[in-house]
Amino acid sequence: MSDGATGRRLLRDPFLYGAAAFALVVCGPLYRYLGSLGDEGILLHGAIRLLHGEMAHRDFFEIIPPGGFLIVAGWMKLFGADFGSVRILAVSLIALIAALSYAAAALASGHRILPILLATTWAVRAPFENNHHWLTTAASMAAAVGVFLAIEESPPRRGAVLLSGLFAGAAVTVTQTRGIFLCVAILGVFATLPWARTRLPTVMAGMIVCPTATIAYVALTGALAPAAQDLIWFTSHRYAAIQALPFGSFATRTDAVTIALFPVALLLTGVALALRPHGAIWRDPRGRTALALATAGLLGGFPRPDIGHLNFIVPLACPLVAFLVTYLAARLDRPAHVTVSVLAIGLCLVALTYATKRRMDVMTEPLDAIWTPRGVVVRRATPSNADLALLIEQIDRTPPGDPFFFYAYLPMLPYLTGRHHVAAVDVMVPGYTTPEQFRDTCARVVREARWLVVDRTWSDPSKLGYFFPAMVDQNPPEKRAFEDALARAFDDLVLRSPTFEVRRRGAAVADTLCPQPAASPGR
Repeated sequence: MSDGATGRRLLRDPFLYGAAAFALVVCGPLYRYLGSLGDEGILLHGAIRLLHGEMAHRDFFEIIPPGGFLIVAGWMKLFGADFGSVRILAVSLIALIAALSYAAAALASGHRILPILLATTWAVRAPFENNHHWLTTAASMAAAVGVFLAIEESPPRRGAVLLSGLFAGAAVTVTQTRGIFLCVAILGVFATLPWARTRLPTVMAGMIVCPTATIAYVALTGALAPAAQDLIWFTSHRYAAIQALPFGSFATRTDAVTIALFPVALLLTGVALALRPHGAIWRDPRGRTALALATAGLLGGFPRPDIGHLNFIVPLACPLVAFLVTYLAARLDRPAHVTVSVLAIGLCLVALTYATKRRMDVMTEPLDAIWTPRGVVVRRATPSNADLALLIEQIDRTPPGDPFFFYAYLPMLPYLTGRHHVAAVDVMVPGYTTPEQFRDTCARVVREARWLVVDRTWSDPSKLGYFFPAMVDQNPPEKRAFEDALARAFDDLVLRSPTFEVRRRGAAVADTLCPQPAASPGR
């Protein structure tokens, strides 16, 4: 069947839209739910900075390419920057990924029941927040569908090949490591096909479009050199050094399917190889495509394969699991075939039912509504919510133009409060943040900020050690000197709660409170 006919049949498949609809149903009612004040704010605050005329890597520091910021800034420009608007983007992305996960798994296996169960089980546990990883996963799954459509015909239509390359290249511009692994995987698959010589240039041409445009954008904004330092040197020398975690860290029983999917895929691959030791799986283009995608996804989860990052990458394993279950079941006699199929489907149904019930429990339990200048957010009822509401109320009483510094892991607060964060960095974590960044940020904050907001929990070395066990020193000299300078400069304590502090800068503060800044201010 040609890729055009397969594509048309896929577009008429009600399960495709069912996967998206299910994701909307389980995520939509809680689209205003706010978890942490951390990672989501990196993307949202970065997009706000772009809308205010700043440029990534030139005016503010980031370890990811500008693609994600540009996408979210474009959404904000079209639909508004309030919290409800950006959360609609997040839920829409999850629904899109669920549909694409189903499509890729169905194309890999030739069946529909197991793929729809895998896609919907994942959707129940997907955290509905804005994150560059969601954009990367959406692009990755679109590329995967393009590859599966391409291998349906020999030689395939150039459109499917080109689109797979375009989406893989787009992934590079959002999360460079995961995108590169994906590109290598797709190139490896295409290189093994008999028509590789005629189609490899097409997929490669597609892959370079978005990265080339991004490099041109960065160069035109005068940020090429700092971008190279942020994206290459910093990620390899600083970011990776503190991120290592055991596989599946911070998971709960509800996350059982997410944790199990990659090990199950590995186990099934081993069984299939044992049954067919001469590479029968690899000889099937669908099998090697599914295996390559799962490998790229797994590698993209390191060095921090905790439950949060596994949620982002498990869609790439769905095609392999669906393919292998179908492949193995087809080689068994009928009673065993039925047993394996029923077992796989039954386990998915149990997991789906349990995870859905837990999600419904959250919807029906008491939730606190907290007003912010970006709109209302809701959180599970806990004492810390009163701290957050009090903090936002206090910030709202300050003069609108006053500059702030939010420390140490609060990138969501500049977005939610609509206040100007004077530093070029959003996150200051020992081992991750360089001594030069501590010094330069200190000089800028003491010179420019009027208010200091501190999350006291993220200054606690024990919390840092829990979330970053690979961190060698949770309280290094540069951190202690930085916090001491801030305490002396912002000596007027306005608010103190169990979680937060708000301090106002003293009347006369000298830059000499801080060590001499490095040669590149703000970086």
